[in-house]
Amino acid sequence: MPRRTHRRHCENGPRLARGRGLAVLVGLAAVGAAAPAAAYIGPGAGFALGGSVLFGLAGVFVALGALLLWPLRTLLRYLRGRRRLRRARARRVVVLGLDGLDPGLVKQGLREGRLPHLRRLAAQGGFRPLSTTTPAMSPVAWSGFATGVDAGRHNIFDFLNRDLRTCLPVLSSTRLETSDRVLKLGPWRLPLGKPRFELLRRSKAFWQVLGEHGVKATVLRVPITFPPEKVDGQMLSAMCVPDLRGTQGTFSWYSADPEQGAPIDGASAGVAPVADSETIGGVRNRLERDGDLWRARLAGPDDLDGRPLSVPMEVRIDAATRLAHFRVGGRAFTLGADRNSDWIRVAFRAGPGLTAHGICKFRVTSFEEPVGFYVTPVHLDPEKPALTISHPAHYAVALGKLHGPFATLGLAEDTWALNERVIDEQAFLDQAYEIHEERRRQFFHALDRQRTGSITVVFDATDRIQHMFFRYLDPAHPANAGKDVARHRHAIRDLYDRADALVGETMARLRPGDVLLVVSDHGFKTFQRGVNLNTWLREHGYLRLLDDPAAGPPPALAPGVRVEPTRVDWSRTRAYATGLGGFYLNLKGREARGIVEPGAADALKLELAAKLRELRDPGRGCACVNGVWDGRECYHGPYVGNGPDLVVGYKAGWRTGWDAAVGRVTADVFEDNTRSWSGDHCVDPRLVPGILFSSLPFAAAKPALTDLAPTILDLFGIAKPAWMTGCSLLPEGDAS
Repeated sequence: MPRRTHRRHCENGPRLARGRGLAVLVGLAAVGAAAPAAAYIGPGAGFALGGSVLFGLAGVFVALGALLLWPLRTLLRYLRGRRRLRRARARRVVVLGLDGLDPGLVKQGLREGRLPHLRRLAAQGGFRPLSTTTPAMSPVAWSGFATGVDAGRHNIFDFLNRDLRTCLPVLSSTRLETSDRVLKLGPWRLPLGKPRFELLRRSKAFWQVLGEHGVKATVLRVPITFPPEKVDGQMLSAMCVPDLRGTQGTFSWYSADPEQGAPIDGASAGVAPVADSETIGGVRNRLERDGDLWRARLAGPDDLDGRPLSVPMEVRIDAATRLAHFRVGGRAFTLGADRNSDWIRVAFRAGPGLTAHGICKFRVTSFEEPVGFYVTPVHLDPEKPALTISHPAHYAVALGKLHGPFATLGLAEDTWALNERVIDEQAFLDQAYEIHEERRRQFFHALDRQRTGSITVVFDATDRIQHMFFRYLDPAHPANAGKDVARHRHAIRDLYDRADALVGETMARLRPGDVLLVVSDHGFKTFQRGVNLNTWLREHGYLRLLDDPAAGPPPALAPGVRVEPTRVDWSRTRAYATGLGGFYLNLKGREARGIVEPGAADALKLELAAKLRELRDPGRGCACVNGVWDGRECYHGPYVGNGPDLVVGYKAGWRTGWDAAVGRVTADVFEDNTRSWSGDHCVDPRLVPGILFSSLPFAAAKPALTDLAPTILDLFGIAKPAWMTGCSLLPEGDAS
């Protein structure tokens, strides 16, 4: 967005079946790509075993060290904290994040006489729309919330970035380094190195600054906190925590229909489904009959040689009583209709000391022939995690012991299973609210026990349910065709009522001296039409495929054809798109096969921006772009060069298409969005502000998400660091 839009009061400052992890991540814009991707995005083979073999031993030493140092650390924290609290405006700051809560829908609820707790909170302190980041995506926005800076300083510009060597998409927030060293003991191979994850978010989060000043912080499931950071307190990681297979979430669907997929055995787990049954974000598997039993295998991680591990499953389904009797990896349970199972523990063994532990849930999708059932992605077991997902490392273990197993996958709500109609709307709601309740218990556990410092939590159901149910608010939405439009028409209204009830429960637990901030990172709009900028770039001669002629217009692609980014002719391509926020020049000296001379970059950007501002959707007969901005106008800081060269702000109703997000070229620039994922926020950020409710009055008429980090520091009497560009929202000299 133009620089002027950032000036405020303070300036006086499956592999998706084949490529499964990528589709799930881009799809959650909160996080979707939509088809088998050319690039595999995820930790990959062997990480689960490599982590498991060392995690237990390391945990023992960490726990022992923590126990020995606990008295001294407690005394020092107490003394520093008492000094700090004498200068603080608040004893405790509670940040309740409700991802995606939209100010327009909040105002509608208030007008209708609903949302009594938010109404009371607004009267007590204040309520304002909250300017989001550019682009309005959860990883970018929550990173700005945490650090008080824009993406040019925190380095997270999208769900995806691109590998400069290949121009293929990669995760923007996490990088994995693995060790190939193994010890051979007879037939066994034992890993000698543990995989190391790197958090790519830069700058420093406010909870780290608090710790430097003796203020304890609890951070629960805030996006872009994996791997977990060291804090003076505790942290449970969120977005980008992988599943046990090393992806961003691969579900499994099992059916007795012989056309639905391949059987899974120890040698073929994770194979691509048959061509006629391709499933995005998961794998279809065929059940094999054995008398009155159905048998299959549940796929887990790869072993150290890249061979997939699996555990046996058998199920006896009684259509008359509508009961399914399962045995999975030796554990038996019975499941009725329209219910999710409890978390089922599974262990994948590859040798002595090499066991990866996971948890998953089951749901029967058909009791009649052909019978079928769905299995969630296999989450890391929080009590025996294959890698560190919390700080301290035993915090996740403790939460599991206290409250039972819980979802650990970064993107836990299985949006792609609903997109693919493997599960229905009710199944998705059940899953989302079960995860919501797990987080609620963890949040209130911290709220009831931590008497000072900051507690920050983010709830995701508000985002995920709006993504999948927004079509119910839009009768003309293309996604309504052939789907229910009545049963769940109040799902979003009920979601907002539940969010309000959570606010009420939180307010009831506040103590004198507490400050409550209720925050969302962005709002929501309908998503009716997808735009493929790679196709547009090809049509206008800026992107070329290997089989395009050297001169003249490129040949038309057949309807439905999708060309992978590996077929791009980089020697003749000047611009390309990856991710959901913008696109890049193929710049010489930056991209490995760049051809655009740096001196010609500005003129090319001006040319592209001018053409895109006039882009019209012939299917709707109107323009679809609100603005196109140079990345240097949107971002400021040392990492500007890692972001898009041009940022595109769409009008409400349009968004980057599913294929374009992962670098594909398709036959058409525009297409209807017919998926259940029917609402989104990857549009012009000015159209989708978040919300801010505060129990304490604040001075700013137009607050921004990046103002919250310095505001929280100010509440504890800590001056904002020089690198923070946001400003405190509190009146100067005000006291709570």
